Amino acid sequence: MHPDIRAINFTGSSLTGKKIQEMAAKSNLKKVILELGGKSPAIVFEDADLEEAAAATSFSVTFVSGQACIANSRVYVQESVAEKFTEACLRHYKERRAGAGDPLDPKTTHGPQADSVQFERVKNYLKEGRNGLGKIELGGDVLNLEGGNGFFIEPSIFTNVPEDAVTMKEEIFGPVVQLNTFKTESEVLAKANDTEYGLYGSVFSKDIDRAMRVAVALEAGTVGVNCTSPTMAHDMPFGGYKMSGQGREGFGYSIDNYLETKSVLIRMRPEGTTGLQMSGPIA
Repeated sequence: MHPDIRAINFTGSSLTGKKIQEMAAKSNLKKVILELGGKSPAIVFEDADLEEAAAATSFSVTFVSGQACIANSRVYVQESVAEKFTEACLRHYKERRAGAGDPLDPKTTHGPQADSVQFERVKNYLKEGRNGLGKIELGGDVLNLEGGNGFFIEPSIFTNVPEDAVTMKEEIFGPVVQLNTFKTESEVLAKANDTEYGLYGSVFSKDIDRAMRVAVALEAGTVGVNCTSPTMAHDMPFGGYKMSGQGREGFGYSIDNYLETKSVLIRMRPEGTTGLQMSGPIA
């Protein structure tokens, strides 16, 4: 990297971000701003509006076929309402799948993966999911449309996936969600934060005290309460914890990445004196 370049701003995968940071350190220790991947959790408590939560979380991971770093690809729902919530999610996912087609058609609600590379990547994760211990509630394979064109993946739901499974740990970047259950607040926080990512998190609950406790405890740069991605506040700083990046962007914040802070110190002579006074700083 050329030494005249003093800052690099990169948006993309965490793997590429690590390589950029290594190269920057080896050149002249450039400033590096990174907006990287995510494995964003959404937490649904039993007192939440389940239909609203199902609609929001389903849209989050399917609105661009899962190709968004902020997509809530892990959803944790309290055991007592898991069955009802899953049924609602299945209905929303099936509606998205029924609208698969040409992304330039305004009627389309589910488009393809960006290219063959991403298509094959998601297929490999689906294979991992099918071979794993979780249950396939919906999808789990490619979506063959009439004519056979396009890199389409079925909107897919896996339940009861082990927390250490590859599909729970790594960013899939496709329309695939892992839906697991929990009993207590402390349990779900431990699960939600057990990741190297920390870009976006969500909590659904009518108990504002609990919602705020969870929002504070989640290791994520942005947390939605009774909403989830792609909901954003564009006048607020955006960025991630851990391998989701470093630095913050947004109106009034991005410019800070390209500025340096300088302190200028001025020593004043006491009134009635001349020359330098070496007796120490003047209050």
